[in-house]
Parts: sequence; structure tokens; C-alpha cells
Amino acid sequence: MGNEAVKASPSSQSVLSSVRSLLPAITAAAGEVDRRGGVDPEMITLLREAGFFSLLQPASFGGLDADPGVFLTATRELSAACMSTGWLAAWLGVNSWGLSVRDERVLQEIWGSDPRTLLCSSYAPTGRLHRVDGGFMLSGRWTRCTGARHATWLSAAALRVGPDGAAQDFMAVLVPRAEYVVEATWNGLGLRGIGADDVVVSGVFVPDHRTFSWLHVDPAVSATPLDRLPQPTVFTLAGTMPLLGAARRVLEDQRPDAASGPLDSAAMAVADVDLSVLQILRNVADLMECVRAGGYPDAELVLRTRRDQVMASERAMAAIRAVVHDPGRTGDQGLVERVWRDAQTARMHVSSNVEQVLSVAGRFALGLNVDDLIW
Repeated sequence: MGNEAVKASPSSQSVLSSVRSLLPAITAAAGEVDRRGGVDPEMITLLREAGFFSLLQPASFGGLDADPGVFLTATRELSAACMSTGWLAAWLGVNSWGLSVRDERVLQEIWGSDPRTLLCSSYAPTGRLHRVDGGFMLSGRWTRCTGARHATWLSAAALRVGPDGAAQDFMAVLVPRAEYVVEATWNGLGLRGIGADDVVVSGVFVPDHRTFSWLHVDPAVSATPLDRLPQPTVFTLAGTMPLLGAARRVLEDQRPDAASGPLDSAAMAVADVDLSVLQILRNVADLMECVRAGGYPDAELVLRTRRDQVMASERAMAAIRAVVHDPGRTGDQGLVERVWRDAQTARMHVSSNVEQVLSVAGRFALGLNVDDLIW
């Protein structure tokens, strides 16, 4: 699959075409990315020039405010070529989404002089904010910040704590590159090229306009339909599309040997991956229809989206596992080994927490109270 129907404007369709023109080079470099442990910065530059990172960026700062289906399709195709490149690009791209609900001053600071600026992120609340005049003092260490060395701003979660040390709020903070240190710690079994290093902040002043409370979100203030999407939605989908892309790649590369047995398992794996893609694009289309009409997605739609997303992760893993466990397949065994390692690493991300998500979705289906924020 590569041409599913998504609502693509002429400009975003042009971006998708430009990204596809890079896929042969990305495919050819995938082995070297894995061996060297990094995506070539020149490829990030080429993706920037292709417009990939502008897809979810606000139009007021040179972005396209594109339909998320286009972004997710591009992410999946990049990941089929090289899962490290697709994962890295997805997270650098998705970090621009939602920023337009922040103070206009910080958007000017980030993109005013250079609309091509990229952000890295970590939303584990491992930072601490202490109130001072005009803002907060921030300290913390955030692990696994994908693409930290390609970014010049950090978007991270932190707990606001009171004088007694008790947490008072769950907040996001934005910090420029001059005020944090990147420590080279990433040495994953898979996704070796994503550079998910640690970021450290030590006693930095963060003005009020660079902070944002997730406990007091008012969807009505969102400037565009794209910004009214529920906060976890695009982030969790960005953690699943690379798995679907990689699964489809190995299924296409590793042809089963008809002489070794029935081919029903191969057909089932392909069908499961394709079904997941179609479910995700359907859900995204329903979400966008709702927010374009001025509404805000209800719990049923949000939970259906998250349920289908996390089941897509499971189906992708099952498809890759079927290839790994089938000795009758023929193809690039180096590709299979690399994708298996990449997928095992990717599935540890919070977006693939199947048990948690299905537990909440099940409670909702039974009419029980649901108040969880499902990351």
C-alpha cells in the first residue's frame, strides 16, 4: 500500500511526492545508519527541504497545517525504507504540532527568525519547576530525547512543585539549545540511528510564556482545527506508523516458499497490516471532520482511535514475528534482522502499551467510568 486516499492539499501532496523521491536513497543507506548509529544530518536537511517537517507546523510560521493523514502516510513510507529514519523524522515533525496553543511570544522565539527550526521532546515529567518572579527555575534530566542533536529547542514535561515539594501541576516547558546539555547515551538494540540521547537542564530560568499546563487545557483557545485534536492522538500514531511501515517492508521482501507449506499466514499478516493502516486513516479522517466543524472529539472517538492504534502496533509486531519465525522465506536476511531489532525497541514506547489502553477501552465499552489520560 502506498496511495491510500487522504485529504491532501496540492501543497501537502507535493511534499509527499518530494519525500517519496528520497526513498531510494534512504533505503540504500539503511544498513549504514544501523552500523554507524546515526542518520546522516544531510538526510534531515533533505527532508526539511522536501517540506516534511512543515506538514504539521502552523501556517502562520510557514507550515502547511496539513491533514495528519498525509504526515502519517509519509512517516510510514519513510519507515519502510529505514525505520530509524522514519522514527526520527516522525518525532522531529510531530513536535511542531500543538505549539500554536502556546503563547505567541514563544512561537516567535522558536520560528520567527528560522521557520525550519526543529524541536526534540520528552514528556516523562522528570523535570521540576519552582516558582520565581516572572516564571520558574527548571532542573531535570530527560532520557531518550529522539533527535536531540538535530534540534535547537527542547519541549519537555515537568512537575510544578510547591515549597513543600508536593506536585501542583503537570506542565510542558520550552527551552532553547543554549540552556540545555545533550549527553550521548543512546545505544539501543534497535532504532540505532535515532539519537535518543539524554538532555540535562540545571537551574535554568523559564519565563511564564514558555510554560504550558496540561491540566488546564481549553480546546476553545486552539487557533486551528489541527490544534483541537486530543493531545495524545498524533504523538501515539507517530509511534505506530513506523512499525506498520517496517512490517509491510519485510512482508514484501521476504517471499514465502510455496513448497514449504501453506501461504495463509502470509496472507493474514498482509491483511492485518493493511487493515490497521485503513483503520488509522479512517479514524484520523473522523477526527478531522469533527474538529473542522468546530467540535471536539468525544470519548468514544478518542478511545476508538487509541484502541485501533495500539492494536495496529500488535498486528505489525505479529507480522514481523511471522517472517522471523518462518524458515521457508527467502529474501534479505540482514533486513529482517535489522527490522526485528528496530521493532523490539519501538514497541517499548508508551504508545504501544496494549494492556493499559485495552483496559481503559474495555471499561468504557462496559459503561464504566473512564478518566484516564491514555499516553
